[in-house]
Amino acid sequence: MFRAFVFSFLLISISGGCSSGGGGSVTPTPPPPSDENKLNIEILDAFIGDDNRTVATIKLTDENGSPITREGVSISFIIARIVESGEYIDYITRVQEGAVQATSENGGDYQQVGPGLYNYTFATELPAGYDRSQTHTVALYAEKVIGSQAFVSNATFDFVPDGGTVRTIRDIVATQSCNSCHDPLALHGGVRRDVGVCITCHTSKIVDPETGETVDQIDPQSGNNIGFNIMIHKIHMGEMLPSVEAGDPYYIVGFNDSIHDYSTVVFPQDNRNCTKCHNESVAVQANDYKLKPTRASCGSCHDDVDFAAAINHPTVQLNDNNCSGCHIPQSGTEFDISVTGSHTVPLKASSLPGLNFALIDVRSAETGDTRVGPGEHAEVTFSIKTNAGAVVDIAEMGSISLVIAGPTTDYNIQDYSGTGVEIPGVNNVLREVPSSAEGPDENGNYIYTFNGIIPPNATGTYAVGIEGRIPRMVGGENLILFEEVQEAGRNQVYYFAVTDAVPVPRRIVVDNSTEDEFCNACHGVFSKDFSIHGNLRNDTEYCVLCHNPSNDDIPVRPVEPGQTAITASIDFREMIHKIHTGENLTVQPYIIYGFGGSVHDFGEVLYPGNTSDCSACHLPNTNILDPGNGILGPDILATVNREFTKVDGVNVVLQTFSTQPVITVCTSCHDNVGVTPDGAALTGENHLAGPQPESACVNCHAAGDPLGAAEVHLPPLPPAERINRPMPE
Repeated sequence: MFRAFVFSFLLISISGGCSSGGGGSVTPTPPPPSDENKLNIEILDAFIGDDNRTVATIKLTDENGSPITREGVSISFIIARIVESGEYIDYITRVQEGAVQATSENGGDYQQVGPGLYNYTFATELPAGYDRSQTHTVALYAEKVIGSQAFVSNATFDFVPDGGTVRTIRDIVATQSCNSCHDPLALHGGVRRDVGVCITCHTSKIVDPETGETVDQIDPQSGNNIGFNIMIHKIHMGEMLPSVEAGDPYYIVGFNDSIHDYSTVVFPQDNRNCTKCHNESVAVQANDYKLKPTRASCGSCHDDVDFAAAINHPTVQLNDNNCSGCHIPQSGTEFDISVTGSHTVPLKASSLPGLNFALIDVRSAETGDTRVGPGEHAEVTFSIKTNAGAVVDIAEMGSISLVIAGPTTDYNIQDYSGTGVEIPGVNNVLREVPSSAEGPDENGNYIYTFNGIIPPNATGTYAVGIEGRIPRMVGGENLILFEEVQEAGRNQVYYFAVTDAVPVPRRIVVDNSTEDEFCNACHGVFSKDFSIHGNLRNDTEYCVLCHNPSNDDIPVRPVEPGQTAITASIDFREMIHKIHTGENLTVQPYIIYGFGGSVHDFGEVLYPGNTSDCSACHLPNTNILDPGNGILGPDILATVNREFTKVDGVNVVLQTFSTQPVITVCTSCHDNVGVTPDGAALTGENHLAGPQPESACVNCHAAGDPLGAAEVHLPPLPPAERINRPMPE
């Protein structure tokens, strides 16, 4: 299953010995795992001899490019050809419970021809009369274990046996596209990582060597086809497959009869976004999905269609010859039956006029000054416009809110009413609906004065944010239906001084404003490809206003009269770490209650990447402990985190348990580490250094130390290098 590859070495970051702040002898630490691949293999040449056996010349080097021998290196080879359909057919096969399947070999002969250079002669003899004019590909996958760390290399080489030029290739999905989420793609024990290798075996058809007949390549126990185009579509559709929705699980039985049930997989964005995987900037034939539609590929997602019987399809289709006659690549019209049109993401429809917010100014309603002092009311000037610049009538908005939170050093519970009472889950922010705003004026601006006040004891800088959506109609499937969507504007945040001389913005740790990076790499464009909170919230800078250390799910968690409930923190830094750790959390289930008491069990989340790669989400140097700077900026240490609140049936707080900020962050992933009842220290449970107060964390885990947070988590790597990224210890 596409699960997070969470390795034991992650615990190094919280299990190493500390030299002070708690006592105990210093535990010698092993050298950190290597970030460079000590195994790199290239295929330099290949030919097929007169005996119909393939010979491949390979070159083995280490991380410095120096030649190495085959000693300790396990290499498996594949030889396959591209046939008229454009798919590969592997020459090497096996019979698995009566089904013919593609496989690899490692029993051929090696001849060393130079330093690090070897000729490998395949044991497999190609059939007499094989087509020497077809493109053939030699593929390999290899592994070398050094100590407790495995190093991996994949390679392919295309050639035409008769000496002709390679004209036919198969390059529809690039490994780089996969690695934007999977980081890195690593299957079959982690050794197979390059799509170019995967597709030589995972083909929808295979030739039975006994009969010469071309047959479907299936998993015999489930009956499911294991061709790459079919299997990958189905895996990523997961719980949204029509067959799964009808109660038929989608699974494949793998090595040692292990069952891989993909019925619970959730694609992290709209699955109509074909170009997330079929990216023409990195794959030459990425557009084949719309240029050459097939029953196999289309039917893998739409698996309730029976083309032979015209079930859920208007006509019988016994082959792929007529597919592109109706389903042309694109017509220029959205929501029609062209391939592009039928996969239009509704919230990306070009007919939508757009919704754009701007926060223009914040002043004190009492003084008119840009500094809004304690006890004063904030007056906010904002605009709502379409992409063409037309002013949107605020009365047409389906939902709109202005939110104030502070201070920017760390947003927290505040008294916005001036009563001296702070209510958990209610006063974490000041939220108001600006339906009574004045305007629009000649510039298209609205002005709204908050009813709530800046807290009497407020200091520093505060922030105001805006959210909203408007109902729109877009075309529907096959131009027959119409669909109402909630078009959202991009959240905006504006900082204003309360007691500071000038506003001090909140430090940005996670950024989802950059296309194809960080959150967007998997989730796509928020409020377009991915929707949360009714499609209203789409910017992490805005999310943290509410998802702050003092906030939990107390307002929506159901409590029976006379009973006590334990709430869950919804602080961003804890909640997001835990959600993405998901099924690898020790404490299960991980449930957060949402709007209307809805239950969200994030303990089932299957993170597709590597949770030790902090750079997948974090901006540079935002995941480190820097002594003297704190985790929020110069001389700033975050406030305690409200881990949970016990309340009775009428939401009366009985007890609050809070954790210190560094402990909060680290134990959100490493949740099996014991924390003291006051939340200020580690108990020593699952921590080799024993009991330690939070103040001692920097003694071992500061930036630059061998066990620093950045040092024990994987560094960023260019996409090409992720194919060969070494396996951590």
